Amino acid sequence: MHHHESGDHLVLECKASGFGSESSTAKQARKLLAASSDAESSLGIAGEAFVVYTLPAEDAELQMQCLEELRIEVEGAGFESATYGTLGLEIDGAGLWANLRLNHPSEKPHVVKVLNRVLIAPAVDGDSRPLYLIPYDPTTADNQDPSERKYCFGQLLERFYLAAVRVLGTAHVPDTVVLLGDDLLREATFGLSDKWQAKELNSLKVNLLRGMTTVLGKRELKGKVQFHTSKLEVLLGSESARQAAINLLLKANSEQLALNGSTGQLDVEDGTDESSSSSEL
Repeated sequence: MHHHESGDHLVLECKASGFGSESSTAKQARKLLAASSDAESSLGIAGEAFVVYTLPAEDAELQMQCLEELRIEVEGAGFESATYGTLGLEIDGAGLWANLRLNHPSEKPHVVKVLNRVLIAPAVDGDSRPLYLIPYDPTTADNQDPSERKYCFGQLLERFYLAAVRVLGTAHVPDTVVLLGDDLLREATFGLSDKWQAKELNSLKVNLLRGMTTVLGKRELKGKVQFHTSKLEVLLGSESARQAAINLLLKANSEQLALNGSTGQLDVEDGTDESSSSSEL
């Protein structure tokens, strides 16, 4: 997240809970503090980088103490440290609140303006939860605990499958419907996947499509789903076949699929040769 006029950036890391200085996550935090101290060379930006951990509000105070310990370690090793802070999230009857804190006061008006507790989203029918544009990030998944990783991957699966349902639901039958991994991931991440430069996305899209192939290749669709590296081809010979495909996707157990994917059971090699990766179930 960055401020266009100044070039200042919030380097946000989302956590389901706080972590201590002895945890595996602290290793990455030390790197962020050191690298972000020189934002121009490490991040390619002209402004200042603020390392901020987004987490439940009740963990924010202890997290600030942990980050201070890490700052001392980083500077004790001869490196400079970036400004750090927490973005504490809290839900009450009024809605979703966010409280941004930094380890030392800032004189920049655009920074001061967003500090402290603000209402992000009013409660609607008693429910107000954060909206994760990218629920699962394969580049940071190894730093999540298994339950958090499974939950995040499950959220992405649900969006990915619903995107496929929309394509199938608007198709003209009989026809061979093509489900493109890029299109489905784009919809599942509100368009942000197009701007996401990470090689891990290649295997993620393959994993998601391969899993979808297994889900769809059943009953009257058996033998009518063809998997390629970047797409699925689904032969819908009738309206009943279309409805069967939609039902299979909607009834898929996203929790079990997320467990399989997050534990590596769906992992495949990155591939760019589409023809060599095609198979029919």
